[in-house]
Amino acid sequence: MNSPAISVVIPTRNPDAERLSEVLTALRRQTLPPGDAEICVVDNGSSPALTASRLDGEGWLRVVREERQGLLAARLCGLHQTTGPLVVFIDDDTVPEPDFLAAAAAFMYAHPNMGTAGGKILPRYLAPPPPWLEAFTWLLALRDNGPVPLEWSVQTGTPLPSWTPIGAGLLVRRAAVVPGYLNHVAAHAAEIERISWRGQGAGGVEDKDLVLHCLNAGWSTGYTPAMVLTHIIPPQRMQLVYFEKLLPSLEKMWAQTLHAHGLASHPPIHPATLLLRKIKAWFAFGVWRSPAHRLRWLESCGYLEGLAANHGNAPRYGKPDGR
Repeated sequence: MNSPAISVVIPTRNPDAERLSEVLTALRRQTLPPGDAEICVVDNGSSPALTASRLDGEGWLRVVREERQGLLAARLCGLHQTTGPLVVFIDDDTVPEPDFLAAAAAFMYAHPNMGTAGGKILPRYLAPPPPWLEAFTWLLALRDNGPVPLEWSVQTGTPLPSWTPIGAGLLVRRAAVVPGYLNHVAAHAAEIERISWRGQGAGGVEDKDLVLHCLNAGWSTGYTPAMVLTHIIPPQRMQLVYFEKLLPSLEKMWAQTLHAHGLASHPPIHPATLLLRKIKAWFAFGVWRSPAHRLRWLESCGYLEGLAANHGNAPRYGKPDGR
């Protein structure tokens, strides 16, 4: 059997059966020839356990079990269990367009120095979104960086762009992560596990850790609008309390992760100044004006906490060995 051109890894734990079924149906309808893709569902501790027959996937997908909870463990399992030179991680509630896999393969083969990439992620709201949500759709893994493909590397000497890919629809070149990224995880497992996603509302930036590692190893990252996913968003994901819980912790971890990789755009701050900075930000953002203003303040507070946590610490990971 020939090696597939691209491997699809779907980490999941107790998934919504209807949404996952829609994702799998969309994968069966891809324009990429069936033999060019392998589909691997990583069951991250579901109860009852998932099986190919339960998912109506006999003969065309594999289900593997990973008992260690968290997206980091599930993605690592998917990397070990698949063989394609390209690997794309798809969430169990993100539905790919018919040419998603073909576009992913074409983009990476056209950019041989690209280690990671992402595409366009559009919403399907299952209830009308509140007015304040528009400014914070990135927290729902929604991305639309325009109609033009993008590429960036550390070698450009410009600041890290805001459009770097996220875990939903994360496309990686196996050569960029095996063995380099796997060695990075092995060496810093405790720290990376601490920032690994463990459930909705908990936050995690282990996906960005992967992207930053590949960038420091000399690979570029990219965006292509031809890779399109539709993210199914239920009403509970649009509640204000969900954003208030998620936003500060996510921003704190992001500031710490940037610093750890030596890619921070803001220097550390002294912890003794943190409270005063938060108070000043409370007035600057006009928290009392609207939910959006309050969320902006919470976002700022989380980032400030990350900068304070960086105080006195040198970048942790250094530069990986070049290729």
